[in-house]
Formats: sequence, structure tokens, C-alpha cells
Amino acid sequence: MVDKTINSNNELAEAIRYAIFKFDLNLDNQIILTEAATGHYSATAIIAALAGAKKVYAYTRNSSYGSVEDVQKQTNQLAEILQVSTKIEIITCKESIDLKTINIVTNTGFLRPLNRDFIKLLSPFCVIPLMWEPWEFRKNELDLDACSEYGIKVYGTNEEDKRLRTKEYLGWMVLKLLLEVQQTPLNSKVLVLGSLMFTSEVDKILKQNNYSYTIVHKYDHFLDIHDYTSIIVLEHQDNILLVGAEGFIRTQDIKPSVKIIHICGNVDFSELKQKDRLPSPAPFGYMTYTVDYIGAHVVVDLHTAGLKV
Repeated sequence: MVDKTINSNNELAEAIRYAIFKFDLNLDNQIILTEAATGHYSATAIIAALAGAKKVYAYTRNSSYGSVEDVQKQTNQLAEILQVSTKIEIITCKESIDLKTINIVTNTGFLRPLNRDFIKLLSPFCVIPLMWEPWEFRKNELDLDACSEYGIKVYGTNEEDKRLRTKEYLGWMVLKLLLEVQQTPLNSKVLVLGSLMFTSEVDKILKQNNYSYTIVHKYDHFLDIHDYTSIIVLEHQDNILLVGAEGFIRTQDIKPSVKIIHICGNVDFSELKQKDRLPSPAPFGYMTYTVDYIGAHVVVDLHTAGLKV
């Protein structure tokens, strides 16, 4: 029997090697504070170490994604494959290290919120990469005023870079999610709710694959949903309730057979007939599915680019 964990780690390791080459990432002699996480997000600390960092502190904690022990195991396995184990120290207390020595702090999951009490302990020569584009910034996760006050530079990632092109994966992710719920071009009529920023890539892929579909950007009119077999929610800008008892689309009007795919957007599925068959939707401003659903290389490329800035 094939050990899927070994295969997964080997694939992740290869994605890391290629991303460092592609983005020409060089962190020689830098001291990094990032997170240690599970799944594809275990890669960040490894990327930094393999790119030449002198020391990588990887902060973790217990979460719904896995225990500290789970994180340690996955991080250590990946670090061993790439021979960077000696550079990485997994920590469970940020205050256990001298924060004045840190050159780069990543704006990633477990480290958040990066608040004033934390930022004032950093060196003014430290930088914080957002690890994504500036428009995705959330005030509750990083205190920009404190960064300005203490001289900490904050950089966003240009996801339009031809080596990255993160948004293009949205279309392919939607296609994958549709096929997973048996919605093919031959048997479906798809409704997509979302801002142009996200749905433009979905439009391309659905058109290329001959789907029957409608994309809606404005929510100020009645929409007859009777003929649609699937509804995709992909709204990251407008906080209007899109699906709910009093939403743009009322849950009571959705047939039980309709496939609902929530990627992002304001929804209330509490009265939805098929809610038990769906993952719990992320709140507005967050994503139920991120583009790493396509594969490890997507998040590896994004985090490598984030460290590059």
C-alpha cells in the first residue's frame, strides 16, 4: 500500500524547491518568525529555511486543524526531506524569543493578531509581509498604525505577477468544485454571485468548458432562480446578505436538489434544506475554500512570493 503522507510531503517538497527557484528567493542570514501549520500551510517555515534563513521560529498552537503535536510531526517530516531541520524551531509562546532579533514576521494564521503590544517589541528594521494583496487587508489582524509608529514596514504581494497569477486559479477551483458535485456542462445551469474582481476568471473557465451560466454582480433586482441547478457564492466586496431567509436569494426559494457552493460572501444557511450536506460557510471577509484547494503549489507560490517582498 502506498503511504499517502510520504507522497504528499514529497510533492510539497518539490513545490517548495521549484517556487524558491522561480521567485529567486534569497533570505540569507535573515531571522524569520512565521507560523507552523498543517496541510499545505506547513510549507511556510520550510520555504524560509530552504531559502537561506539563518533561523526560523515557527509559532503554533492547538486548533481545529490539528494539535501542536500534529503540526510538529508534519513540519519535522517536511524539514527532514529538505534537510533544514536544524534551522527551524517550533515554538508555542511568541514571548519566548527575543523579538528584537527578528528580521521578518509573516502575517499568517496563528501569529495573528499582530497587535500594538506585539509590534512594539519588534526592531524598527523588521518588515511584515502581508502574504497577500493589500486589498485583502483586515484591520483586526494587523495594527498598521502601530507599525507606522514603530517604523515597521508592511508590504503586500502583487498577485498579478506572471509567476503567481493567484486569481486565475479561482476559475479552475470553481470548475473542480462543480465537478465534485456532479455539475457538468451537460446537466447543469449555474448561477454565480460575486464581484467582477473574482468572477472574471470564473467567467473564462465556464465559457471555455461550455457551461450554461449566469454571473450576477449587482443585487438590486429580483432574480428568478427556478431553472438553476447550482449556485456559487463568490463575493468578497459587497457585504449584502446573498443567501438567507431575507437574502438576495431567499433560502425558502432554493430547491433541495440545487447544489450550493460557498467560496466567500455573506450567507445564512440556517434555514437551507441542504445545509447538513455543506461545509460551514466562512464569515464575510474570509473564504470557505481557498485556491490551495487546487493543489499545494498554489499556496507555496503565494507564500514564497510573500517572503520575496
